[in-house]
Amino acid sequence: MAKGRASKGPTFELEDSKGLFSDLITTKTGVNRKKTIESIKKNLASWMGKKDFNRFRNKRLDLAIAARVNKQRMKQQDVDNIAKVVLDALRRSDKAGFKRDVFLFYDDSQVVRLLVCKIPREEDEMYNTDGLDISFRIHDPQKQMILKLVNQI
Repeated sequence: MAKGRASKGPTFELEDSKGLFSDLITTKTGVNRKKTIESIKKNLASWMGKKDFNRFRNKRLDLAIAARVNKQRMKQQDVDNIAKVVLDALRRSDKAGFKRDVFLFYDDSQVVRLLVCKIPREEDEMYNTDGLDISFRIHDPQKQMILKLVNQI
């Protein structure tokens, strides 16, 4: 049975966010960590490479990560490991193979608050429906970290 990619299920966004990225990415940690970081960077290149992000790259940020995962990852994958992989993919990297302008922030110490959640994906035996929603805003201690449902497919 061939596994394709299909967008299914909800997309979540941080309230008052300045940017939302949503794509079908499986956030594998452990031995596949490097490949996951490369995949996220590649998929985020058109988003993080935008000149509009220059005004955010030196700021303190609130960041939300919603990972749509299958039943097995729901039980076994730790949210802190998801966070580490995504944070590594979002920061600037001088490593070979990555464009220098494809990043959201210079260092993950700029992230003041981080909201990470696992959401059960919509199961479909014909398609891989794992996904990743990333949204951010400039840190505002007066605002709560609230995820809102953007769409339900």
